[in-house]
Amino acid sequence: MKRISIEPSFAAWRHAARELLRQGVEPERIEWVECDSCDSAGSDSGNANAQDGSATAPVVPTPAIPRELLAWLKTAACFYAPDRWSLLYRILWRWTHGERHVLDPQDADGALLDQRIQSVEHETSDLVALTLFRRRDPSMGPPEFVGWYEPHHDLLEQAAERFAERMGDSTWMLATPQGAAFWSGMLLRISRPAAAEDEHAAHPCPERQQQNPPATQALPPGAMVGEATTSEPTEALWLAYYASVFNGAPAPVPLRYWRTPPAGPPLPAQLARERSRLGAQRGTVTVPEMPPLEYSAVTPPLREPTGPLPTCRRCALWRNAKQAVAGAGPARAAIMVVGEQPGEHENQHGVPFMGPAGQLLDTVLARAGLERAALYLTYAVKHYKWETLEQQRVHRTPARREVEACQYWLDHELAQVAPRVVVTLGATALKALTGAHVNLSEYLGQTIDHGGRLIVPTWHPSYALKMADGRLREDVVAGMAAALRRAAGLAAEGA
Repeated sequence: MKRISIEPSFAAWRHAARELLRQGVEPERIEWVECDSCDSAGSDSGNANAQDGSATAPVVPTPAIPRELLAWLKTAACFYAPDRWSLLYRILWRWTHGERHVLDPQDADGALLDQRIQSVEHETSDLVALTLFRRRDPSMGPPEFVGWYEPHHDLLEQAAERFAERMGDSTWMLATPQGAAFWSGMLLRISRPAAAEDEHAAHPCPERQQQNPPATQALPPGAMVGEATTSEPTEALWLAYYASVFNGAPAPVPLRYWRTPPAGPPLPAQLARERSRLGAQRGTVTVPEMPPLEYSAVTPPLREPTGPLPTCRRCALWRNAKQAVAGAGPARAAIMVVGEQPGEHENQHGVPFMGPAGQLLDTVLARAGLERAALYLTYAVKHYKWETLEQQRVHRTPARREVEACQYWLDHELAQVAPRVVVTLGATALKALTGAHVNLSEYLGQTIDHGGRLIVPTWHPSYALKMADGRLREDVVAGMAAALRRAAGLAAEGA
């Protein structure tokens, strides 16, 4: 058995994996061990044959690895699990040895890879959406903004790259229990904090070792003086941690006591509301057609269905769902309402929009003067996608590939019902109808003419249910009712 010690980073794993593939070392013969101060990422791979007593393995040429596959492996590497490096190597080994179906969600390894990628991407989106940045006093010097978040996985570098794209030349620092990211306006630097006494308790992965000490100090030691006094205990905690990153001192309290700061009013909703007020025009806008999908070795064409919807196996969501939820309503409804996917209630009973979101939708329909029985209700994705978090099932947004897999059934419903107007609830449904990467907030209050079909986008009822602010919730509900009234008017014009 080879014992491969690497730093807990994708770059270190990739270096070691390349050498192991070249030597033809099988996954079953490798034990991956994380260490923070390895002499080199592949230190054990060079002399591992001597450790396990086997003869020197011949050098095996390996095929080039597609960039798309490397990107998937890099994302999955952020998922904290004892077997994260062994899973990545096993998938890479199988792919390079001709088992291209290893990436199929119906394969055991492929399904696990897909699950981890989706989990990491979902949490990264949460981190980007929920992190609160605080503007500092300009007299204190850079960074201009500081923020903090506690992810379950190692997302610091991935999230920092997204913030760097969004925040321009503003200087900022993002702190997590795994380290901190610093953006100078031009360069991004990742630094690891000094180890805290109880750091192991903060990580869900018991094999995780202490982080590297911080890099060269970027700010004066007194840069945070006077800033840790605040009415928010959580904010004071991460501001104190911010100072400790530069001073090289241990974190002020065990990291297991850290919690995510409470989110403020959702900025996307505020922007969308303002845009709706300024541009709720009656005219239509167009969304350009998307080019045909390009398939590769890692994204082969989707297989054609061999039976009705209940037997669909075009993606892996059927594995964890009780049943597929088909659309319901008049065979020739003038208005079709498309949501994202079934929820827990719909998954159990097979009827669309019967859970809490469906109950709110009924309220919105009543305000819009419409009856549910007159509409055709369906979903962009027909199976319920969920994960277990703290022993509870939680909704997870479908991936693009899963939406593409269900496009066959949605297109079939559109052809059969032939609605005059389609109301899309949420961003996923809008993208499923347009096939484009569009932001829902840019099209609220408008009508889209796409492919000869009129589309009225609005929020999903579950978005309103998540809002703690009653005023914001009422704005969203009112916006949904207005969108449905506009859809009814458009349907009547085309009658």
